Amino acid sequence: MALAGLGGFEVVLTSSTAHAAPSIIGDATWGARAATDTITVFNRKPTAILIHHTASPNTTDYSLNQAYQLARSIQTSHLNNGWIDTGQHFTVTRGGYVLEGRHRSLATLQGGTSFVQGTHCPVMNDSAIGIEDEGTYTSVLPPDALWNSLVDLCTYICQQYGLNANNIFGHRDFYDTECPGTQFYGRLPALRRAVASRLNKPLPAYTWPTLKSRTSGNNVRTIQRLLQVRGYSVAVDGTFGPSTVSSVQSFQSAKGLSVDGIVAQQTWEALITTVTSGSSSAAVSAVQNLLSARGYSVSVTGYYGSATASAVKSYQSSRGLTADGTVEKGTWCALVGGVLG
Repeated sequence: MALAGLGGFEVVLTSSTAHAAPSIIGDATWGARAATDTITVFNRKPTAILIHHTASPNTTDYSLNQAYQLARSIQTSHLNNGWIDTGQHFTVTRGGYVLEGRHRSLATLQGGTSFVQGTHCPVMNDSAIGIEDEGTYTSVLPPDALWNSLVDLCTYICQQYGLNANNIFGHRDFYDTECPGTQFYGRLPALRRAVASRLNKPLPAYTWPTLKSRTSGNNVRTIQRLLQVRGYSVAVDGTFGPSTVSSVQSFQSAKGLSVDGIVAQQTWEALITTVTSGSSSAAVSAVQNLLSARGYSVSVTGYYGSATASAVKSYQSSRGLTADGTVEKGTWCALVGGVLG
C-alpha cells in the first residue's frame, strides 16, 4: 500500500516487507580505518533518532563506489577533527545505500539491547542514534532513493529498540545548526508518518522535543523568550546554560511541576501562551524566529502584524492545522519540531 505523497515522500512498502531489516553495508566492507580509541557501548537502548545532512554537494553519482568514497571521506574528516571515529551511526547516500558509520553500530542495532556512543550532536550523543544523509537540503529535497532507504532504516531502528516514530527528530531541534536543511527538516513529519504506518503504531497527539542543560539553538531561544513572558530575567542567547536551568526550575516550582530543569511535555505546555494578531511580546518574537528558521520571510520584531499572520496561516496550512493565524498548542508544538498525531 502507499500513502498520499508530499512530493512523493510518504512511501510505504507492502505489508510482507514492512518489518524487514534493510541492507546495511558494514564498515569493514567500505574500508573503514580503525578507531583511535575504545568505542563506548551503552548497555541500554537509545531514546531518539536524529536526522542530519552531510552538507556536501548533491552529487548525481548514485553508485556504490561513491557510497564507499563518501563513508571514507566522512571518517577521515571526523578523525581530523580529533574524534575517535566516524561521528554518526549510519549514513544514507543519494543512491539509497545505507552504510554503517561508527564501528559496532550495526552489531548493536542488530542486537537491539545496546547502542554505541556517537559524536553527532552535543548532549544527545549518549541517547540518540545519528543518521547522516548525503547532500545539502537547505533549498531542495533529497532524491527518492535516499528517502525510501531512510524510511526503511528508521523503521528498523524503531523496531529493534522499541521506539515510536515520534522519537525521530532533526539535528536542529537540539543544537544551533541549520542541519538537516530547511527543506529536509520540513519533511520530517512525513518521515514520521511513513515510519508510523510501517510500525502500525499511531502517533500520540503531541510529542515535544526534550530540552535540557547544554542543548542550544532556536528551541532554547523559544524557551528563553517564553520565560521572559512569565517574568523571568533570562538572556535570549540560545544556550541552555545555568541561568536558563535556574529559571526553568523556578517556573516548574511555581507551577507545581517536577523540578528538574528539563523542558519536556508538561513544562512546554505550561510555558506556551496563545499568540494572536495584534499581540506584542517576547512570545511573538519566538514565533517569528521559528518561522524565519523554517524559511518564511518574517522579521523578529515582537509585534504580530500582517506579515506574521500570513506566515503563520501558511505554516498552519502546510501542517494540516486550522489556518486561523492563532498560535496555540498545536501550532507551538509543530513550530518547535514536535510531533502531532
